[in-house]
Amino acid sequence: MKTIIKSALPTRIKKFLDKTYQNLRFYNESLQDIRKYKKFSKNNQFRNQSMAEAELIFYYHKIEKGLSLSKPKKSFGYETVLKLIKLLKEYISNYGWDNTALVTLKNLKQYIEFNEEHGGDVSTIKNAVSVLERQLGERPCDQGGTKFIKKQSDITPYLVDFEGLAYSRHSIRNFTGGKVEDDVIYRAINIAQKTPSVCNRQSSRVYVYNDGFYKRKVLSFQNGNKGFGDSADKVLLITTKIDHFVGVNERNQNFIDGGMYAMSLIYSLHSLGVGTCALNLALPNKKEETLKRAGDVPEDERVIMMIAVGQIPEQLKVAASPRREVGRVTKWF
Repeated sequence: MKTIIKSALPTRIKKFLDKTYQNLRFYNESLQDIRKYKKFSKNNQFRNQSMAEAELIFYYHKIEKGLSLSKPKKSFGYETVLKLIKLLKEYISNYGWDNTALVTLKNLKQYIEFNEEHGGDVSTIKNAVSVLERQLGERPCDQGGTKFIKKQSDITPYLVDFEGLAYSRHSIRNFTGGKVEDDVIYRAINIAQKTPSVCNRQSSRVYVYNDGFYKRKVLSFQNGNKGFGDSADKVLLITTKIDHFVGVNERNQNFIDGGMYAMSLIYSLHSLGVGTCALNLALPNKKEETLKRAGDVPEDERVIMMIAVGQIPEQLKVAASPRREVGRVTKWF
């Protein structure tokens, strides 16, 4: 019936109705994005450990950044440090001494050491931290804060031909079907963990679908893998935790952090000799929620993209995909 009615309508009316429908879809999807972000992004009260952890990282990273300046001011960020101590006490009371709490304490201790060396009065902070240290007991606290590095020994020896790495990477759509060992995937993810993220909150998550049933299920939500997706040994799904972000200004930050992380992971896999193909996941909200249920992804995460992973044949065809000239994408001021 719909087809009959549509065919009977004048072309001008059909175009108007199509445009109206697409506009309504656009506004509806945007409204759902807003609702989802508002529902799961962090508010002023702790609602779960993930939010509390992200807030600790947000505040202790302020100390790390301050201490890493060439000439930090004594007693910098004093009020922020007091807030961090309060947050740490609440966190420990609710969740105990995990790695995030230990890193927070290490940052606080370095803040005290710096100020004592430079004549800053942080006696109130020192007393509060001493109480926390007594609660911790003998457990080591050796991560976090700042560290000294030397360009000649800690950076220069590890510089690589990144131009060569980038130009040798291609989207692979012809995998051998061979297995990519799990430890290679773990290693690539470990490398990707070095990806910068807003205030070091590290919101990105990786789901590795190794089982054939799960691979087929999640790939069914992505139209661009037809003809080669079934030859991928693994499918990776990149998501971000919405509750790691706060306020209207960070409404799109999960896509930025997740996109950066995904590219780091693709380059990491390529550096280890593993073939990848980035699979776009620009989905309407309803379909994204269905994918998350199918892939066992929590409701409070945002889907970023998939990556097909597999072994590279000795010889294969790839899309040439010429890039735009630098002059067309660069503006100097």
